[in-house]
Amino acid sequence: MKLLALTASPRKEGNTELLLRSFLDGIESAGWETETIRLNDLNYRPCQACDRCAPTGKCVVQDDMQLLYPKIIACKALVLVTPIYFGSLSAQLKMYIDRFQCWWHAKYNLNKPFILPEEERPAYFLTVGALKNKEYSESARKIVGVYCHIVNLKLRGSLCFRGYDEPGSIAGEPKNLEKAFQDGVAFATE
Repeated sequence: MKLLALTASPRKEGNTELLLRSFLDGIESAGWETETIRLNDLNYRPCQACDRCAPTGKCVVQDDMQLLYPKIIACKALVLVTPIYFGSLSAQLKMYIDRFQCWWHAKYNLNKPFILPEEERPAYFLTVGALKNKEYSESARKIVGVYCHIVNLKLRGSLCFRGYDEPGSIAGEPKNLEKAFQDGVAFATE
C-alpha cells in the first residue's frame, strides 16, 4: 500500500511537518510505503478559470501540477497537511485544491472520474494553528472535505492542534506527536 502525503507548510521541520512525520511513522509501522511532497517546493499557479479542461477533464496549465495528478491517481491513500492561516488553509494547499476543477468536470460533466467512488480510497487531514479557538480550523476541514468528495476520496479522519505558533513548539508536548502516530497506525490498519 502506498500513501501520498502533501504538506502545505512553507516551514521545513515546523509544527505541521513534525505532526506529519509522526503520522507517517505510524503508517510505516503498519507496513505501508509513503511518499511526501512539499507543495511549497513546487512551481504551480492558481486555477485560471479558463474552462479549457471542460472537454477532457484535464488541466491545460503546464506546471508542476501535471506531476501531481498522476500521483493522486496512483496512490492508495492521501494525507493533506497544512498550517491554519487566518482561519483557513495555507495558500499552497488552496491553490492545489482549486486546480482540481478539471476533476470536477471529469466527474460531473463527463461522468469519467479519475478515481472511482467504489474504490473508497481513504484520506486524512492534519493541521496545526496558533489560535486556540476551534472555529478557526473548522473551515479548513470543510474545504478538505469538499475536495475529497469531488475527487472521490473518503475523508476518514482529521487532527487539529491549536495553540502552537513558534516553529517546532508542538514537539514540547510529546502526547500530540504520539496522538498523530497512533492515528497513523489506526488509519493504516482499519
